[in-house]
Amino acid sequence: MKKLAALAVIASLFTLAVPDMGAEAKVRIRIRDHHHDNDRISCNTARHMVKERGYKVVKIKSCITPVYQFWVVRKGRSFIVYVDPRTRSLWQG
Repeated sequence: MKKLAALAVIASLFTLAVPDMGAEAKVRIRIRDHHHDNDRISCNTARHMVKERGYKVVKIKSCITPVYQFWVVRKGRSFIVYVDPRTRSLWQG
């Protein structure tokens, strides 16, 4: 009986010494999902992204607003293209 009690005490010490990784993993996920200003791409990087999508003439309309705006030409037609600097999504207006 004494051996069983001693084994139970040793086992409980090992379980107390191991940290709970669940809480740390949740904190890491929250930090990754939260966007900081450092996660934003620059206006110049966004302009290059627009060029890579096949737009020929790419001129900056505004890079001050939360969404960057560019005047572009594709197949002889002019458009305004928007780029979200945080998500890097691009759409045509």
